[in-house]
Amino acid sequence: MLRIGERLLISHPEFSLVVQRKAKLVVLLDKGAFFKQYHVQEVKLPGKQSGKTTTKVAEIMAWREGKRIGFGTKEFPGSTRWIRLAAPGYILYSLSNAAHPNVDQPPPATGLGLAASDVEELSGLVNSHTSVTITD
Repeated sequence: MLRIGERLLISHPEFSLVVQRKAKLVVLLDKGAFFKQYHVQEVKLPGKQSGKTTTKVAEIMAWREGKRIGFGTKEFPGSTRWIRLAAPGYILYSLSNAAHPNVDQPPPATGLGLAASDVEELSGLVNSHTSVTITD
């Protein structure tokens, strides 16, 4: 609740992601500076990967009971989130954790599995303008 005379600071972040395959990390940067990191729990990537790839977030996906659902629908809160990158085979998908013990969407054939709460948090911070750098 704001009161007369109080100030409201509105942040204007410029997030980007760095996926570090060998370190099994997804690092969130704001204006190029470290903001937060997430640990990759499962790696399922297709064949040989190039040393460095620059791409972007292609879409945020939400699942409930095996069906894709849209942002803003009544089913969206508590849904299983995925973040699909424009690079083929790269999906940041949700794995069950204490905060989300019932991830009902089976993982994709390829991608990087993170704790469901981490993917949910990330899905609220990135969008289709978010650049992504994938490294070894």
